[in-house]
Amino acid sequence: MPSTAADFRALLADRWVPLAVIATAFGALILRLYALGHRVFYYDEAWVGYWVLKFLEHGSWQYRPILHGPFFMRVNSVVFSVFGATEFTARLVVAVIGGLLPLSAWLFRDRLRNEEIVALAFILAINPLLLYYSRFMRNDLPLAAFMLVALGLLVRAYDTRAPRYLYGMTIALGIAFTTKESVLLWLLTWGGAALLVFDRRLLRVREEGSGPVSFVRSLTVHAVAGFRTWATHLVGAILLFFLIVIFFYAPRSPEARAPGLWKAVGGKFEMLPAVIERATLGSYQKAIEHWAGGSIQSHPYLPYLLDTLWTLAMGAMGVCLLAIVGFLYDRYAGSTRDLVEFSFYCGVAATVGYPLANSVPVPWSTVHAVVALSIPAAVGVGVVYRWGQSQLSSQETARSDGSTIASERTRAMVKAGGATVLLGTLVVSSGLTAIETSYLNPYDSPRNGGDGNEIVYYAQAPEELQTVITAIDHAAATGGNDTDVLYVGRSLVSNESSRTAPPATAAWFRRIPLPWYTETIGADVTSVAVADDIGSEPPPVVITTAANRSAVAQKLGQSYTAKRYRLDEIGDRTLVVFFRNTNDS
Repeated sequence: MPSTAADFRALLADRWVPLAVIATAFGALILRLYALGHRVFYYDEAWVGYWVLKFLEHGSWQYRPILHGPFFMRVNSVVFSVFGATEFTARLVVAVIGGLLPLSAWLFRDRLRNEEIVALAFILAINPLLLYYSRFMRNDLPLAAFMLVALGLLVRAYDTRAPRYLYGMTIALGIAFTTKESVLLWLLTWGGAALLVFDRRLLRVREEGSGPVSFVRSLTVHAVAGFRTWATHLVGAILLFFLIVIFFYAPRSPEARAPGLWKAVGGKFEMLPAVIERATLGSYQKAIEHWAGGSIQSHPYLPYLLDTLWTLAMGAMGVCLLAIVGFLYDRYAGSTRDLVEFSFYCGVAATVGYPLANSVPVPWSTVHAVVALSIPAAVGVGVVYRWGQSQLSSQETARSDGSTIASERTRAMVKAGGATVLLGTLVVSSGLTAIETSYLNPYDSPRNGGDGNEIVYYAQAPEELQTVITAIDHAAATGGNDTDVLYVGRSLVSNESSRTAPPATAAWFRRIPLPWYTETIGADVTSVAVADDIGSEPPPVVITTAANRSAVAQKLGQSYTAKRYRLDEIGDRTLVVFFRNTNDS
């Protein structure tokens, strides 16, 4: 413990980097938890969250690629069981992952300068895209986060030769595999970037006069020696990886004869081979058949690429520009660090690759590019910072007689001020965009003709839908055993209680995100095909289509007030909701 102010300052000077990283992560966590449950669920959040609730109710689950990996099914089922199912609890795990992600900067402490480590933590904390999608129940932010952590732990394992980092990397990679099938794209990106780094190493060896063959031979000898030293740990890491995958992907079923993980390990060992096969090879085959074998990617590439580039420009322009600066400086004026080069290639590959893999143009795929580019961007921040600092320190350039050259001092001050203004502008711009998209206006997509930011997805339900949710909540709280919500129309007829697992009916999809709310509220829901089938005592909330509005209004009479609601921001899915008038209840 420091006994004097001098000792304390010395301790602080020695540990300011980890303290800054921790403080940044703490701030990032607050930003993500603040008002986390205030935004209405958007399409995919409601879709996935609904089936988590059904899994809790019936205990039945098997992997279906359309819902992506089982990460939320396993994790949020525990969260819902402990804390209840709300918008806040549904997004809590992602918010915590995003808030703690700046801590991963410390994993690269032997590869980055002090100011670069802090800059990396800061970028991961405040980038508008990362902040916005840290407040969503989507798999992309967790996937990108776990892959960055896996990379950091792999680097630490190489730098320290400590096996614990290898096992940590395995856990991070294993969990990444449970989030989304595009983890395979990450691995392809890693492989391609590694080849480019290796190719650059060969060119450098050639320039230095050494033979590439001898370099490859030496590298092979070291790899074989390393494999022999780490063989036991590598086997252990592989086993750990498959245990994680099997636990998450193994089917669950309450039926006696259906394969299920808990039955297989609880005594019915004859089921174990089938459970393992379905969790591993079976899941892989399903993923490939659905996402690569079908027509999902049959779309023109250029519009998707332009959409990705525009989203990056609106939500990560500073990161992209600084990443280019950091990469070019490190490659041509610095020490050409493998990590910086590798990460830049990964970011570029994600930028040009995801438009090909996406089924629709979506803004959240840019999260993968931003996370990868954050490392060279942090180097770019360091370049600008050190340049400005060097200019500032040179302002006292003196003549031989000790006087200061005023013109040089002025130029130095201007350059230092320019560096400060540049970094400050990027920070303020990111902050304003983050505040606008995550807090002030998280609903408005530019695709509905508004002035919203490209970060916001057009399937986001508008804020006005909260009125319907409140009415359903009130109906469920005061309606006793009667029906609380009635859907009217052939296109809306669906018996939700009969569905224990996806896929659902087309009518169910036309209701999204309302099924999540009726399920969490515990509302009694039913449906009829035509207005004539509405009973003599209609429930407090009646929902129909625009085509059926007149017939329903005639059936309900003056006791109800109707209003049209959009279920997404572009308004291509709408419903008409009839509310029972308060004085008639």
